Amino acid sequence: MTLFKGLLKIRVKHFPAAFLFLNTLSGPILGTDVSTTLAWLGFFSSWTYLRFYKTSHADLSTNQSPTLKGDASETFAMAYFFPDPLHRPIAIISEVVYSLLVGFRICTPFSAADISAGNSRAEARGDASLGTLLGGRGAAQPGSARAEAERRRAIALKALDQRLHAAANKPPGSQAVVNGGGNGGVLGETSLDAEQAGP
Repeated sequence: MTLFKGLLKIRVKHFPAAFLFLNTLSGPILGTDVSTTLAWLGFFSSWTYLRFYKTSHADLSTNQSPTLKGDASETFAMAYFFPDPLHRPIAIISEVVYSLLVGFRICTPFSAADISAGNSRAEARGDASLGTLLGGRGAAQPGSARAEAERRRAIALKALDQRLHAAANKPPGSQAVVNGGGNGGVLGETSLDAEQAGP
């Protein structure tokens, strides 16, 4: 992402590191030590929850177990939230902390299957994320569940469009049935007159 008309380029995944850095600087300068502590505590606690404890359901397009605990993907490791020169020292520190947490049985170690499933989910998210958000289409593999869902969605939209055009082009006499017996109002509108209500 480019900021200030191209003067500053920053990757979106580095936003947490930039936020923590600015909060750490503002602590001694502006006297906002409490917000610095809360920023670091919030980052570590939310990352720990998402990494190890959050239960999520597998995508329909993947052959994974119905529920997964945590995110074992390599791209969600602690070091990847920081700039590239800091990856190695942060990876060493986080590996030591992880070993301690596993030793105290606070965290369950990831199996090779968990890491593989996490990496495939991260890859699927990467294929569909930014292009879909900006109005583009993610690259759905032909024959996959996602491609089949998109095909069915397109057929349903086409059928709905045809029905709406057919209902809009009906003569006013037959449109009264669609309108719930009203006097030629808006398509789909229901009206209840005193005469129609009856005894």
